[in-house]
Amino acid sequence: MDTKTQIEALESRLIEAMKTSNVTELDALLANNLIFTNQNGHLVSKEDDLNAHRSGEMEIYTLETSAQIIEVLNDVTAVVSVIKDMSLSYAGHTSVGIFRFTRVWHNNGTNWQIVAAHSSQVI
Repeated sequence: MDTKTQIEALESRLIEAMKTSNVTELDALLANNLIFTNQNGHLVSKEDDLNAHRSGEMEIYTLETSAQIIEVLNDVTAVVSVIKDMSLSYAGHTSVGIFRFTRVWHNNGTNWQIVAAHSSQVI
């Protein structure tokens, strides 16, 4: 399987894990040193993200992809830009809108994980 196909499959696994708050799967897909900047400009660590899903503080109602670009930079790094139509609740606040996510996938020699991500609300 080529790298682009692998990243497409990983992105699908990620989305399903996010929708179902599958903490085990998210733990496997997110690097321990993850740097994620959310749409409010706040940094979110891997543990912050896992805890939000684990506690039920994060609940995703809908999550649909409308556009995705995957750029494979080399054998160990790929960048994904994707637009998502989402509705979710986080810490009691509901958000609905169109978001763009940028994710950096890195192969650490054992598996691919997300090492950096950023989200912005488009609409």
